[in-house]
Amino acid sequence: MKIAGIVGGMGSLSTVDFLQKVVEHTKAERDQDHIRMIVDFNTAVPDRTTALLYGGEDPTPYLVESVKRLELAGADFAVFICNTAHAFLQKVQEQSNIPVLSLPELAIEKLKKGGINEAWLTGTKGLIKSGVYQKAAQRVGMILHIPNPQLQDYLMQIIYSVKAGEISKAQRIWYEDVEPALGGNVLLACTELPVISKSQRLNLIDLNTVWAEIVIELCGGTVK
Repeated sequence: MKIAGIVGGMGSLSTVDFLQKVVEHTKAERDQDHIRMIVDFNTAVPDRTTALLYGGEDPTPYLVESVKRLELAGADFAVFICNTAHAFLQKVQEQSNIPVLSLPELAIEKLKKGGINEAWLTGTKGLIKSGVYQKAAQRVGMILHIPNPQLQDYLMQIIYSVKAGEISKAQRIWYEDVEPALGGNVLLACTELPVISKSQRLNLIDLNTVWAEIVIELCGGTVK
């Protein structure tokens, strides 16, 4: 059984959501059937979108520090529980002694194998600009639809509202301004979005859940 190193805290609520989904989606009859994880809840990592779009502080040194801390604690590999942080993945990988895996790439491959050929991509402005998901989708032949600027602004309002704990505000923006503008499959590619997003009309793909299943399998656990 491998030990997963979790770089969390980006944001706080979404990391807890991910960890809960790992437990919920593991086939287990006792504590010992669950996978072992070491978590660095690193809330000091600078805002990833601010760094990508507005020349804010580079989060790379903070991410490298987290990975090294996890390595020292005994992790066999590391993952970021933040979609936008993957824009800095290559720079972190170059400075790390344990594998730092791309959850977006692994998730796109898993979804494509599961029959998802086309989807909307919802996430931060920084994530969209980075092209992390677009490149992964292109490699496997999946079509991704990108929100227009107005819709993207609404998505950013939701994300920062969840980070601030303003859940009811985030839910209102989702139901009034975002959900009606989308169709078909929707990738919730920011770990704040699954916290509030619901729809009876859309096929919402919670990447926190997809990531949880991937990490369970990488550690040798069994997915329910």
